[in-house]
Amino acid sequence: MSTSPLIITNFVEVTGKGMRIAFNSVGMHRNAFITGLVLIVLITSTISVSATETKDDGIPLIHVTGSGTIKATPDRVQIELTVVTKNPDVKAAQKENARKMETVMSALRDPSKGNLTGREIGTTSYYISEVYYPDDALKAKYGDNVTIYQVSNTISIETEKIDRVGDLIDLAVAAGANSVSSLQFTLSQQKTAELRKEALAIAVKKAQADAETVMAAMGKTLGDVHEVTVDESYQPPVYYNQDSRSVQMAAGAPSTPIEPGSVEVTARVTTGYRIL
Repeated sequence: MSTSPLIITNFVEVTGKGMRIAFNSVGMHRNAFITGLVLIVLITSTISVSATETKDDGIPLIHVTGSGTIKATPDRVQIELTVVTKNPDVKAAQKENARKMETVMSALRDPSKGNLTGREIGTTSYYISEVYYPDDALKAKYGDNVTIYQVSNTISIETEKIDRVGDLIDLAVAAGANSVSSLQFTLSQQKTAELRKEALAIAVKKAQADAETVMAAMGKTLGDVHEVTVDESYQPPVYYNQDSRSVQMAAGAPSTPIEPGSVEVTARVTTGYRIL
């Protein structure tokens, strides 16, 4: 009559949130019973852990999340410019591409023109591919049944010269660039860190205000802060993209107008307050 309680006591030990199972030679043949017992103990252990996690050592808490957002004018810009050349002779396409890109880089680095340093400009990608669907202009130039290759060389400009973005694009296009792959306005690390502090302060105040409002509505008193979790700040970049046709049109214009707009820095905190 006392076999089951003895087996539970001798063979299964549950400690805290974990579980340890030990077997001896007497109980090894009772596989079916032990399997059912293990399942029961696992279910019991899982339920107790889940219930424990809803409380923090018996302290009643209220968790609130607050977010703060700061808008600012970007102080950095990243421009990706591409030189694309096409030719049935891949070596000829490479040679033409190299010549045009050298002209573009020289113009951007020229102190009297682009005035960019070596740290502000560099190559990001270079690839050669076959043109599978040539347009009418390529067919008229090289024929219908000719394999044409495309060489693309992309450089990236990262600079704080926000007010010269339009001039830099015009300069590169005039020198031979025929595509603006990407134009992205961002914030420097220093400015991001400064704005993050402001956003965090706003987030904390919002979280506290929400907690006080809820407690007042429930007739409770808000206690001290028990725990705080700070999420990573998020700073979405502002994009301004153009295709190669718009760049070619811009080459004949007096200047390319670019407005950076604003960038947002968002911070989020989750706070656990004691309920008195």
